[in-house]
Amino acid sequence: MASNETGLPALDTLAARLEFLFDRVRPAGTELGPGEETGRRYTTKEIANKINEAGRRDGTGVTISAAYVGEMRRGITTDPRTSHVQALARAFGVDPGFFVDDAVTRRVRDQIDMLNELREMKVQQVALRRVLRQQGLSDDSTHLIELLVDRCRKLEGLDG
Repeated sequence: MASNETGLPALDTLAARLEFLFDRVRPAGTELGPGEETGRRYTTKEIANKINEAGRRDGTGVTISAAYVGEMRRGITTDPRTSHVQALARAFGVDPGFFVDDAVTRRVRDQIDMLNELREMKVQQVALRRVLRQQGLSDDSTHLIELLVDRCRKLEGLDG
């Protein structure tokens, strides 16, 4: 994926925008089967299945094949039907304008990146909590250290 002047991926084609979603949006825990790895990428087949199931459920009747989704990802298909674009947006939980409007694309990209950063911060916080407990610290002491870390980050200008 090419980059623009900001160092972010250039999302100037349907294929690039779709690949961005495959790269950054992850299946929810409720979508994973037993023993499946959290944080893994969607497969093309999973997105097609998600669209087909939604089409049956909501009565739109929109269907799509995994092969067609793959063609869009590779840039072979560049002008899909509006119903397919809307279904892709629903499957990934984004505004349909993401695929056609540069301003919406930038906004959605920023929102997804921020959500991923927040998730990563939560993971780091959970890891810190686990390490502190492994050291035998109480919940109160652990909470106090978390508050201290938050305060230090603010003093260092690292928050915001």
